[in-house]
Amino acid sequence: MKQLLVVAVVALAAVALYATSAPAGEQAVTPKQFTALSKRVKTLEQDNKDIKTLLIVIIGCAFDQGAIPVTKAPQFHITGTGEATDFYALTTNNQECVDLINSPAARRVMRSASG
Repeated sequence: MKQLLVVAVVALAAVALYATSAPAGEQAVTPKQFTALSKRVKTLEQDNKDIKTLLIVIIGCAFDQGAIPVTKAPQFHITGTGEATDFYALTTNNQECVDLINSPAARRVMRSASG
């Protein structure tokens, strides 16, 4: 009788363990969830395209030119002899680069990246 009880307890424990660890069946995705996911993917793809465009600008335009030291005190200007440099500004004489940097897509990416 004891052996039967032990086998029954072990069998019950095995069934309970299987029930808790077995993978669930397939779950259906509702049309609303699919639409929301499709919208999110489309937004991420557009952001990815904008970021790639901005990287092309940075690589093709900014890194082939020089940088000038500037300061913001008392007003924004190129630093003179003896003045401390607050940061460096990239420069370019290429009008295509200037137009691309000032494009709506580049401004949108920079605006979203700044918060």
